[in-house]
Amino acid sequence: MSAVANKPYREHLSSGVDLQTNYPAYWAGFVSLALERNRRATPFVDEARKLKAVASRAKSTGDLLQMKEIHNALLTAAGVSDKASRHLEQSNKIEAIAGLIANFLEPAGVDFVEELVFRFLLTRGDTLGGSMRNVGGVLAQRKLTRSIISCLNLAGTQYYWTDKKKTSWTEGASSVNDADIELNLYGLAWRNGKGNRTLIYNLNRNMRN
Repeated sequence: MSAVANKPYREHLSSGVDLQTNYPAYWAGFVSLALERNRRATPFVDEARKLKAVASRAKSTGDLLQMKEIHNALLTAAGVSDKASRHLEQSNKIEAIAGLIANFLEPAGVDFVEELVFRFLLTRGDTLGGSMRNVGGVLAQRKLTRSIISCLNLAGTQYYWTDKKKTSWTEGASSVNDADIELNLYGLAWRNGKGNRTLIYNLNRNMRN
């Protein structure tokens, strides 16, 4: 029996060097991360544009407190995260906004709207940074999932998949109709000559229950 038959991984790996990431792969990874960062930043940029348009109607910083439609954005500019905001009383929110206006917007003079938008984006940038910490793993998960699904489709092997919102498994479609499954996929199952195979991502105790 051949060495490959005894050790199937030898078909793809001949030495430790094969496990090292080469420069083109590094570059491709950084590009993917940059594109994903920009994709996730797009809603924040749009929010900043809308904030600037509304805030520009204010004749002075004092008018901002009367613009209830941008109170959430003012809180963000004050450095209060969305999560923290949910735990604050309304009086505390007004106090935070007033502090932003007195300490940072009023000193900016006629440029107070620009100062407001910059500080809004500063906090949103911190939010984006937090969401990006695990994005490398997310992109790798999607890539692995797509690779497995492609192999299953080429082999004509039926598979089933599920996402975190589902309580059951969905029969996989052909390659023509399975676009973007990997974006939400949480579990993948199929059967081969050795039996049933199930792949589950990010399993924790709560999910098992």
